[in-house]
Amino acid sequence: MSNKRLLFIPVSSPEGIGEYMRSLQLAHSLTSEYGNSLDIHFILNKHTAYAKNCPFPTLLLNQSATKENTHVCQFIKQYKPDAVLFDCAGRAEQMKAAKKVGAKVVFISQHAKKRAKGLKLNRAGLIDTHWVVQPDYCIEPLSWYEKLKLSMLSLAYPANVGPFTVFASAQQKSDALTRYQLKEKEFFIVNAGSGGHTLNGQNCADIYYKAALNIAKETGLKGVVVFGPNYTKSLPKSDELICLPSQEGTEFLALLSQAKVALLSAGDTLLQAITLQTPTIACAISKDQNERVVRCASTGVVKEAELDILDITQKIKELLLEPNYNNTVGQYESLENVHSFDVITKGVQALLIGSKL
Repeated sequence: MSNKRLLFIPVSSPEGIGEYMRSLQLAHSLTSEYGNSLDIHFILNKHTAYAKNCPFPTLLLNQSATKENTHVCQFIKQYKPDAVLFDCAGRAEQMKAAKKVGAKVVFISQHAKKRAKGLKLNRAGLIDTHWVVQPDYCIEPLSWYEKLKLSMLSLAYPANVGPFTVFASAQQKSDALTRYQLKEKEFFIVNAGSGGHTLNGQNCADIYYKAALNIAKETGLKGVVVFGPNYTKSLPKSDELICLPSQEGTEFLALLSQAKVALLSAGDTLLQAITLQTPTIACAISKDQNERVVRCASTGVVKEAELDILDITQKIKELLLEPNYNNTVGQYESLENVHSFDVITKGVQALLIGSKL
């Protein structure tokens, strides 16, 4: 494969970061495989904290790509990518522009509403591959109407491929523990997503930090709090907690996999915690997370908490008490073992070299 061009268009806003991180991890994986023979470009909202630090060439927009239709279509026409990966983004006109230059179109969705966008009538014939980065237990089945459309129109079938998780190597795990002077299963980890979410006028990362202080005092465990790249305040200082602005994806997952318990939002990181078999307390901090946290809690491997310091602390303590903790760990054996990272990486490789999936 030589001189192949891949364009990533993830949803990018000052609130969330999951779609961008997924695209970034995929881009890094493909680059390590193909090196200079693969030309990668991103399109991002310039008002996000991570946009200017993207390690790949980037077209910066004044707002999300969905609202910058003309600029996106013009860039696709000029860049002439071999494949365009729309992660929870992408208007039909942008997909048409991609098809006009001969590009393969990939659409990634992560919940039923986004999945439905990939099944709109105006997407017929435009999407080559539609991956849903959810396990079966975490998303409602296709409706009868969606099944009817799939049977009658040339719409890409949405395949549930599980959570998108990069597994850290043994060396990466060891390095992460050494860097922060931690021991496996003797610390907890806290993250409220990108750090840009607010609820009732309060920053969710601040609420999580205060809960982490309580947890550290009442359990004696060391805590790691990752505030997120969209957190705009100065980080607090604490003897009980290691406060980090953000972490490179693999290092964060290396710590998450070795934590005794995690406090997370109900975004993509929650599904990664399930894959890594880390018992987790989760709160829904945005509208699209409510159903996910309920579905994840129904598996028995996640406990739901209100976005309240006392409730979070109590749920963590309950989870850590025997036999609840061991019961939670044991529940993982009953879950499907599908990880979308390998599926998507190999799928994009196949699209770029012109093979059928």
